[in-house]
Order: sequence, then C-alpha cells, then structure tokens
Amino acid sequence: MTLAVSPLLPRELFDFPPDALWLSHCKDGPVPRASAQRLVELLATELHPWALRWNEDFLDIQASLRRAGAALFGVNAHDISLTTCTTTGLEAISLGYPWEQGDEVLIPVGEFPSNRLPWLALAHRGVRCIEVPLWAGQAKGAAVPPTASIDPEQTLLDAITPRTRVVAVSWVRYQDGVRLDLARLGRGCRERGVHLVVDGIQGAGTMMPSFDGVSAFATGGHKGLLGLQGQGLLWTDATFRQQLVPVGTWLSAPDDFSQTGTQYGGDELWATDGRRLEPGSPSILSCAVLASSIQMLIDHGGAPAIQAHVTGLQEALLARLAASEVWAAEAHRLSGLMRAHRVGPTLSFVLPPDRADRLLKAAEAEGIGTSLREGYLRMAFHGWHSGQDVERCAGWLLST
Repeated sequence: MTLAVSPLLPRELFDFPPDALWLSHCKDGPVPRASAQRLVELLATELHPWALRWNEDFLDIQASLRRAGAALFGVNAHDISLTTCTTTGLEAISLGYPWEQGDEVLIPVGEFPSNRLPWLALAHRGVRCIEVPLWAGQAKGAAVPPTASIDPEQTLLDAITPRTRVVAVSWVRYQDGVRLDLARLGRGCRERGVHLVVDGIQGAGTMMPSFDGVSAFATGGHKGLLGLQGQGLLWTDATFRQQLVPVGTWLSAPDDFSQTGTQYGGDELWATDGRRLEPGSPSILSCAVLASSIQMLIDHGGAPAIQAHVTGLQEALLARLAASEVWAAEAHRLSGLMRAHRVGPTLSFVLPPDRADRLLKAAEAEGIGTSLREGYLRMAFHGWHSGQDVERCAGWLLST
C-alpha cells in the first residue's frame, strides 16, 4: 500500500529522469527548471555586454537575492551578505574579528572542514581552536552514534571559559545528521558574552533556523537552497558586523557604485549593511539562479512547510523500518532523535561497512541517489519527495 503523501514541490519543477530517486541534496541539490532558464536568459549579457543594463541586470539581481534570502529566513535584507560559499562567509568572521593573543574558539568534534579550517588557521595569531566532543564516545567512523540522550548545547556551554570569544557550530551536522537547538545555544552564548557563529548549509532550505542569540549564519546555496555551486549567503547581527574588519571592496561603499565615474566621497568607506562583508564582484548568473530557487521555495510554503513535509516522510520511513528485525534498532535510535527534535532533513543510519557497501551498490543499480559519510548512510528528504518515494526507499533498504 502506497503512502498517500503528495510532493510539496511538484516533480515537474525539476529535470528528474522518470525513475530517479534523489536522496542526496545533502551533497548537491537539483537546480529547478525555472532557475536554469533564468541562467540561460542572463547568459545573453555575457555574450552581449553592450546590452547589459547596470541596474536591472547587475545591482537589482544582487538585491533580489538578498531580499529572497531574508524572506526565507525571516530576517532583514539589510543584514544579508552575498558570498561564494559557506567557507567564505565563515572566513569573513574568522579573519575580521578583533582577536587578541590567547583568545579561544570552540567547535564540536567532527565539523566539516568549512567550519574547522578557518578557525584552526588563527593559530598564528595566538588564537586557540578547541574541539569539543558533543557526546561520550563521539569519534569519526560512528564509533558511538548519537541518541536522544545527548545534550550538545549544554556540553558546548559548559566548555566556555573566560577566554572563549566564539562558539562555531554546524546547525545540522553533515555526517550524523544531528540538528542543534540554535535558540537554546544562542541564548546561552549571549548570556555568557560569547558570539555564536553557525554553518547552516545542511539545513537551509528545508528547516527553519532561529537567529535568537546568533551573531552570524553562513550557508552555501547548492544543497537545500537548490542553487549553483559557488554562491552563498551570510547573515550577521548588525552590532556584531560593525566589530568586524570589512572585507568588502568596490561594491561595498555606502552608496551603490556609479557608472558615471563619480563615487561616494564621504568619510565612511564601507556600507554598514551586509554589503560591508561582500568580497568583490559576485557572479550575477549564480545570484539570479539562487534568487529564483529560493523564491520557488517561498512560493510553496517556505521553510516551515517544507520542514513539516520532510518530518512526515522521515517518520513514515522509520515506521516502515521499525517492523524489520534488521532495521529496528536504527529506526528506534533515529525515532528517538526525531522526538527530541535532533534531526535535520537527513536520516543518517549507522551500518557495518560491508552492508553499507551493498546498499550503495543496490541503490546505484536502482536509480536511487544516496551517500555515505564517516560510517553513516545518508538519506535526505526535501519538498519534491512523496509517500511513493518513501515506499520505494523502504523497499530498497528492506530488500538488501
């Protein structure tokens, strides 16, 4: 019997082959057809630069992406910066913060390099990056997988010392799929006078983040936001932003760059809004694609609707697996995490390597796109998935 849940995002919005089941937007999200068409239209400005309209085809496209990102996240467009990816957003923070010798940054054990290397690179400035295990036995390779009993927010707050200036976390972790409570962690950091900086890429587009107590939130656009590689967004708290050394260049002046040759002549060199942190010329093609994709998400209910849809599909899959002796333990573990609101859009199953390898090979043969990271087999749901997709996913898992 097929689960009667229709896609929130109709499949015809994408260019999926008829038999494709893509469960890997945690790796790469599909660009919608309309966004791809927008790219084709704008390519004419590259072929015919004499036809480019400065405001409509350049400045306005950047502004439209800031507005779209702000609308999706429920924040002010004034606080949005355009970046090339998650890493460049985090680097704007790590390189721009007024560090002093002996300052500390806390990050969880097992962070993706985007949220690890920018902080480790500060060692030459006398800044220590301390990696904090989020639960007992946490290690690479899923040595001890997370359960509903973990309390990563309190663990990080307890690790703060008088020298801690920044706590930098992934909102949704890329391998085990654990989702942190940003509101709780943000309040705790704020009470302790510490800045919370967030890598949001694994949840952006499918989950609704809290910015309460958060100083910065960086994300690339090519996963759940359904944009191109090489385009991202950075949100910063206005007060925090003014503490950072601006990295912005010719497009970051208080007034928009003028084609007349007469530029801003005031005392302030940089804008106070998010443009202050934008490092040079953006790809207008990438900006337009991401703006179009985000607007599509908004038009179909936005992050809250997609989150509710994804959660329902995850619960249905785990219910199917719970009846299997082979899968019952993992279904129970993940169901507990879901009840504790600890799961993002990705269900991450811990499996023996040989079994995971068999499942990956079977998935490829059946046209199912999934991925393995540090011992976790990942299945990521989004708005285009349906109850029929859940049944197909369950059939693959139960038959291999």
